[in-house]
Amino acid sequence: MIYVETRAYLLGILLSWIMVFVIFFSLYHDQKKINVKTITASVVLLFICAIVDGLADDWSFLLLIVGIYLIFDHHFKLNYFLLDAVLISSITIYIVDIVMSAIVMMFVHTQNTQGWGFTLISSAIEWTLAIIVIFLYQKFDLVGFINKTIKSPVMTLLLTYFFFVLSFFMTCIDHLQAYRKLIIGILLFVVIQIIVLLLIFLIEAKRQKSLYQQQLSEEQFKNLKMYTDQLERDQLSLRKFKHDYGNLLLSLRTVADSDSDNALIDSLNKFESYSNDYFSNVSMKLYKDINNVKNPYLKSLFISKLNQINNAKIDCKFECRDTVDDISINVFDLVRLLGIAIDNAIEATKKQEHGKIQLAIITENNQITFIIDNTVITPEKVSSLSQTGYSTKKNHSGLGLSNVQDIKKKYPNLLVQYSEDSDWFHLQLVLI
Repeated sequence: MIYVETRAYLLGILLSWIMVFVIFFSLYHDQKKINVKTITASVVLLFICAIVDGLADDWSFLLLIVGIYLIFDHHFKLNYFLLDAVLISSITIYIVDIVMSAIVMMFVHTQNTQGWGFTLISSAIEWTLAIIVIFLYQKFDLVGFINKTIKSPVMTLLLTYFFFVLSFFMTCIDHLQAYRKLIIGILLFVVIQIIVLLLIFLIEAKRQKSLYQQQLSEEQFKNLKMYTDQLERDQLSLRKFKHDYGNLLLSLRTVADSDSDNALIDSLNKFESYSNDYFSNVSMKLYKDINNVKNPYLKSLFISKLNQINNAKIDCKFECRDTVDDISINVFDLVRLLGIAIDNAIEATKKQEHGKIQLAIITENNQITFIIDNTVITPEKVSSLSQTGYSTKKNHSGLGLSNVQDIKKKYPNLLVQYSEDSDWFHLQLVLI
């Protein structure tokens, strides 16, 4: 064991806890929930955790997890993303502290009580390691990985297991005062646990992807059936119209022979109204270009969204003049991108009295452009819309357009362009 002078030890504890919160906020940056109130509460929690750590180390991280959850989300429905972020922060500081201790013990062999110099050097090593870990988290998009698994509690359960096992293991070693003797064993234990967790995470991510693809296939079948049913209904209506067409013409001819201009005009107006009812059916108006979308997953998505828009009584125009089949990026990522963008457009327009949405697919010079435009009441700042956590929807996670940016990072041939004016918000996804 290395003994440290009390005041220097307390300073080291405080610096470590500041690091814990820095790691947490590098993962959790929900702009909707981070405000003066929650920041103030977090600072208070930081000092409380530091004090409890000095008095009863075993309970400090449990207090952190409960405190963070109560500050940022106290609803009955579990927020897996928040739990994962605070668990990863706690585990990270444990591992950083273990590695720092291993480094320090290689140079400190005396049993004398250490002072301020030891605390400052060990804290500097700890902070350097933490900054490297934060960089790696951002480099490998840990936040994006967490977002992919938040629908399942598996990752949260695994992190909880790792946290409690690591905490129990370290507590036993502290009580036995065998830290120096077992440091190699501790590092080996941590490495093995991390490898096992990574393997389980990869298996779970693969399972989630498979489930998503299965769900997408089921949704595709349902949407194509809905499209086919609508075409059949419109075909029956046109048959009926064709059957009645001869009788309508005969009626008009009789009125014309009677030389009654007013009666003829009145009959023509009725005939025009009657015809419009049949020629403005859903399949001819809404799905008129959908046949040019040859990719089954894209076709399914647009059928679903167009039907959703139509049911919401939103004025919509869809255009796809050229055949669209081959896609240069993963089609599931593209479906997710377009789904997010169109859902945002629907959400923005469904409460407008005269809301409009315009969807278009343009193919030109081996380049495909997806256009999603919608009317707006109050234009939002484009920079705000792409922040994680920002949302104009009440009680919404706000991960919409920020997820678009996360997926965009995977494909250098994908361009995402936002623009806005006084009445419209414009979004273009361009595949080069």
